[in-house]
Amino acid sequence: SSGINAEYGQDDLEDVDEDDTVEDMEITGALKSGKLSEVGAKTISHVNNVAKLKERLESIQKGLPWIESLDVTVDLKIPADELKSIISDNFKQEMLFYKQNQVGVQQSIARLHSMGIATARPEDYFAEMVKSDDHMRKVKEKLVSKQLVMERTEKVSKMRKMKKLGKKVQQEVLKKRADDKKAMLDSVKRVRKGHQPDDDFEINTEPEPSTSQKGGGINRKRKAKDAKYGSGGKKKFARKNTAESYKDVSSFSSRIHSKPKRSAKNDKRMGNKSQRPGKSKRAGMKNKQASRK
Repeated sequence: SSGINAEYGQDDLEDVDEDDTVEDMEITGALKSGKLSEVGAKTISHVNNVAKLKERLESIQKGLPWIESLDVTVDLKIPADELKSIISDNFKQEMLFYKQNQVGVQQSIARLHSMGIATARPEDYFAEMVKSDDHMRKVKEKLVSKQLVMERTEKVSKMRKMKKLGKKVQQEVLKKRADDKKAMLDSVKRVRKGHQPDDDFEINTEPEPSTSQKGGGINRKRKAKDAKYGSGGKKKFARKNTAESYKDVSSFSSRIHSKPKRSAKNDKRMGNKSQRPGKSKRAGMKNKQASRK
């Protein structure tokens, strides 16, 4: 008891169940303190009483036919050296259980067939479901609604991703355009200042031949326009007289430049037509014609 009091307090002794013996408490205290060699361990004797075991087996057996119990004993006959490796390997144990169950099922099916008992459901077999049709319809509607929600969510997320990607691509395109425009303006500035243009930006200062002109020559209409209006250059005050042109009268001709006096004889618009009678004469002429009638 002194060893017990050393390892346990008074309160601990009161909490111990009545079934625990003093010997069990001494062994537990020795294990905790590491003094098992001094106190000594409890020895357990294993008894294999075959007669009592068979008696107990007979008492629980009911003598039912095999079809009611379907118990099968399978002996795979595993060698001892292989069994030692299986004991320490969980994966091999699971595979052993799987093979044992597989052999047991094969033996049971063969035994059931020998008894004339079918083991497969026929194709025309009909059995009423545990769930009602209304319940299964609600379950189906619920599943369909969940599927639609998932599809809608996936579609929205995909559209958001595409929108973000489209904005990114648009920003890249705008940035590239701005960079190209800036590079072109810089090249134009350098060319205006007389610098040599870059290799990737060449300016052709020579006019290209017109593709609309046949044979490469200038047409008559263009020549006439050039003769009348000139071919470019300063146009303002181009026809204004100067002091020299004002004094130059060599091109003057009285026959061409003088205007004759307008009369019925020399007026081209009237030609050889006689002059129209006046209003009073026309009225008298009408009166004469009316009196004759």
